[in-house]
Order: sequence, then structure tokens, then C-alpha cells
Amino acid sequence: MKFLNVITLLLSALLISSVAHATEQQELSVWLNNVVKQHPRLQAAQAVVDKVVAQRRAADQPLFNPEIEFEYERTDVDTKTAGFTQTIDWSDKRSAQTRLADISWQQSLIELAFQQQQLSAEVLLALASYQSSVESQRVAAKRKASMAKFVDIAKRRYDAGDLTEVNLSLAQLANSEASFQLVETESKLITNKQALLVLLGDISEMALTELPFMEDVPSSAKQSVTDISSVLDSLPEMKLARARMDIARADIKLRQREQRPDPTIGIKAGKEGDESLTNVTFSMPLFVRNNFSAEVDAANAELIQREREAIDTRRLLAAKLKTATQTLLLNRRVWTQWQAIGSRSLLQQESLLERLWQAGELSTADYLVQLKQSLDTQAGAIEQKTQLWQSWTQWLIASGEINQWITNNDVVTSKTATQSGNGE
Repeated sequence: MKFLNVITLLLSALLISSVAHATEQQELSVWLNNVVKQHPRLQAAQAVVDKVVAQRRAADQPLFNPEIEFEYERTDVDTKTAGFTQTIDWSDKRSAQTRLADISWQQSLIELAFQQQQLSAEVLLALASYQSSVESQRVAAKRKASMAKFVDIAKRRYDAGDLTEVNLSLAQLANSEASFQLVETESKLITNKQALLVLLGDISEMALTELPFMEDVPSSAKQSVTDISSVLDSLPEMKLARARMDIARADIKLRQREQRPDPTIGIKAGKEGDESLTNVTFSMPLFVRNNFSAEVDAANAELIQREREAIDTRRLLAAKLKTATQTLLLNRRVWTQWQAIGSRSLLQQESLLERLWQAGELSTADYLVQLKQSLDTQAGAIEQKTQLWQSWTQWLIASGEINQWITNNDVVTSKTATQSGNGE
């Protein structure tokens, strides 16, 4: 019966994060906005927008400039003339170019929004992974400290004749396993820290102590999608696919107009001796050797490619939305159940287990099993919270809700990310 009570206590372990600093941290959404705006990738996307704006202005300029001409010929009769020529955009290639530049500009704006969303998601995931590694390392360090203490007690009991050599060896093996797990979590912490620092840029590691802490995932935003078609149409990836199709169509228009020749008209006036001279010229290129039909065929093929890519993109986005929604609901349900079950701190459970073992009500093997289960449960809770944040972030991207979430500041954050070990 006592064994069952111990199991009940272990299953009721609650992950408690105590606050070590009283300084109020930034809202997660505000912090996220600042990080994303300063990221080189977003600044590069903004530079693309600026470039396309300039190209848009260039495309709206006239295609041909006038030419002036002066001629002087000295023979028995001196000839002096002056004139100018102008090539005419007869097929209105200028408007086709402007239309193409307009769509390219719209695409660059969509790409900028897409990069902002992707960066936001990457930073959220990196922050969640880093903070999960910090908590996991604390649990592993606590496990190592508990095992070291346990080995010390086991040695004293062995010397006093209260413990067998087998049980002492078992305690030493458990201590070695705890050392291996601590090294593993520390290695993972280093990896996740560097991944986060890459996204945050040139900041000191001390600044990591001021990061907003990701506590409970927000629950106010809708998590069910009724009109999937509208959601898919609003996603940046789908908008980019449509923009590429529009660019391909506009390119076809331009290539078709380039098949039409542009005439050149010139007027020349002057003197030939004492006589006035006037000359009017008209020229038209003949597209005989090259009628530019290959360019039109290539543009048509590209449109077909973009249309097929848009169909594939829509299918993938629909699958991601369905997967993200189901995964989020599953992880949230498991996390809610965990929060409802937990009622005691890990430290209380460890103390109880240690008292039961020293009183002889638990064997050494049972003590190690129950202690390991308790610590594994805490580590599992940390991992589950990380998975919940990851699934929430994936859902924000898949549903197109991430920008609205950031704008509304709909997030719950703790006061600090630098906290003492759970349960301490």
C-alpha cells in the first residue's frame, strides 16, 4: 500500500519554476518584434523591396530617347543640316513593363512579410529549445547531485553493514548514469544556445539572462479553422505562388509586344548652298530572321510551371494546417492534464523517497527506480512544454495568425528566464 502511495505522489509531481529576479521583463511579442526587425535577413528582404521600387520607377520611363543629328558636307556646294529622330513605342511595351514591375513590387512586399513570419517562428522555436535545455540541464544537475548524495549515504551504510555490496554497486552505477545524462544535457544546451545567439546577433551571453520566459502557451486565439480556403488564400506562401503566376502572365504580355517592331521617325532641315533643305525619314525593323517567338514560348512554359507549383503549394499548406491544428490540440490536452495532476514539488517527493529508503520501507532498487521515474517525469514535463510551444508556433505559421498574435501581444510571460532549479 505504501508502494502505491509513493507511485501516486510521483505521478502528481508538478513542474514549479521559482522566480529569482524581480525585474519585469519585456513582453515576448515586443521582444520578438525587436529581434526580427534587426535581423539581417529581414533587412535584406527590405533592401529587395527598395530595389524593386527603383526598378518600378525605371520601368515606367519612356523606352526610347530622341536623337539629335548635325551634318556638314563641304564640296562645290556646302551642305549644312540639323535634325532629330525618335523611335516610337508603337506596341506600348512601356505599359507592359510597368505592369510587370508593379507585380514584382507586390511580390517583394509579400516576400518581406513571409520572411518576417519565418524569422518570428525561428526565433520562437530557438528560444523555446534554449529555455527547455536550461531547465533540462538543471534537472540533470539535480539528478547528479541526488545520486552523489545517495552514493555517499550508501557507502556509509555499507561500511556500517546495513547495505550489501550489490546495492552499493547499484548506487554507483546510477551515479555514473546521472553523470552521462548531465553531460548530454549540457551538450544540448551549448548547441541550442549557439543556435539562439545566431538569430539574436551580436549580443553577450549575459543578455540571455534578460530573455522573456516562455511560460504557458496563449489560449485566447482560435484554434479551429472553419473556412480553410480563405485561410489558405491569406497565407504568404499562397500569395507568393499567385504573384509568381501573375508575373509569368505579365511577362507573356511583354514578350508578345516585343514581337511588334517599333518605327523610327526623323526630321532634318538645313541648307544646300543657297537652297533650303528639308528631309523626313521613316524606318521600321523587319523581324524576318528572328520574330522572337521562342521568348513567348518560354514565357508560356513558365506560366504553366508556376500554375502547377501553386497547386502543389496549396496542397502542402492545407496538409500543414491540418497537421498543425491536430498536433496543437493533442499537445495542449496532454499539458492541461499534467497541470491538473501536479500538486507537490519534486523536492518533497525526493525527501519522502529518501526517508522511506533509510527506514527500510523501500529497497535500494525500488528507491532508484522511483527516484528515476520522478526525475524523468519532470524532464518529460519540460519536453512536453517545449513541444507545446513548438506546435503552437507551427500552428501560428500554418494558420497565418502569427502577425495578429504579435500585434495583439496575446502572450503570457514570466518575469524572468533566470530562475532557480525546479522545485528548489
